[in-house]
Amino acid sequence: MVSPRIPCGRPRRGGQKFSTSGRTLPEKHAMRFVLGLAWKGGLVAFGLMASALAGALVYRAYRQHRNARALAVGTPGGVNEGFFARVGGVEQWLQIRGESRDNPVVLILHGGPGFSYIPFTGLFRSWERHFTVVQWDQRGAGRTFGRCGKAGGGELTIDRLSRDGIEVAELVRRRLGKERVILLAHSWGTILGVNMVVRRPELFYAYVGTGQIVDMPRNEEVSYELLLERVRAAGDEKAVRALEGIGRPPYRDFKTWMVKGRLAVKHSPPSASGRSLPNVFAAALTAPGYSLKDAYTLFDAFGFSSERLFAELMNYDARRLGTKFEVPFFVLQGDADLQSPAAPAAEYFSSVEAPTKELVVLKGEGHAALLALPGVFLDELLAWVRPLAK
Repeated sequence: MVSPRIPCGRPRRGGQKFSTSGRTLPEKHAMRFVLGLAWKGGLVAFGLMASALAGALVYRAYRQHRNARALAVGTPGGVNEGFFARVGGVEQWLQIRGESRDNPVVLILHGGPGFSYIPFTGLFRSWERHFTVVQWDQRGAGRTFGRCGKAGGGELTIDRLSRDGIEVAELVRRRLGKERVILLAHSWGTILGVNMVVRRPELFYAYVGTGQIVDMPRNEEVSYELLLERVRAAGDEKAVRALEGIGRPPYRDFKTWMVKGRLAVKHSPPSASGRSLPNVFAAALTAPGYSLKDAYTLFDAFGFSSERLFAELMNYDARRLGTKFEVPFFVLQGDADLQSPAAPAAEYFSSVEAPTKELVVLKGEGHAALLALPGVFLDELLAWVRPLAK
């Protein structure tokens, strides 16, 4: 006997009920129960994440407050100010700190290109007893980049940034009533620093370089060899393959160059002093007065500026400016530097003519010795440089 046809979705009276989805009511209830649990679980997970985020923001605010207290300048003749000034037609950020306006001024040229050292202000706190320390977010770096953006920074060249640096030195002299300033340059900053003291020696008591860049084509060749030797000795086959994959310099673009750069940072030897480098991310997130946007901009600026300046940087040679200087010339160089190797810097230094010159070799130290050993740098500045500013 053939059963009568039952229209789809309509139940047979007195029999089993059907749903349009093909599931029985008990199955539908079970599915709703599971979905309800998933929904509640999602809410719980979201709540936990929100709580964790809120906790992280509270902890960040606490760290910023604690760092601000540690960095407070309470002396009557002290200075602690940060401001935008129009330099080279662009709004650029300056920070001036010190316990006495009577002290000589040190203008720090940060590395990069495009990487501000203002989040590392605490490293230079002990310097502020003896010097007024000026930090400048160069065009395409830090808060200057945050204010101007990618389109508003204008020309980005070694010449333009060197002229900006001269304007900054003049501005600082006027603001603090000084005849000259001491110029301290690190890594990329040494490229600008040498240009600045050659063009306007009357503005500077002395030039101090560290992570000194001289001849970038040769610098890169030596750097590659040292790094390849180091990763092979460490048995890091992945790093060996990566270096052999990009081959020897010169490199066609910034992205390829950064493969070597990241490996150089990763495999840099620990400081011989046992001091570890500051955590860049933690420094950016807990710097007093730094917003989350400022922290993001710190890293975004580095990629932007480095890529824009890459071609000019790779062809740089300080010797084109000559090797005769009218200001005292000092270099503090780590002998384990994988990024700006010591050998080219020492060869260049031997050819330099200056009223006074001194090469200080930092045994076992790498490219970021300035940030790892600020106390050692302070000692050297007090011994060699500060007396020149009297």
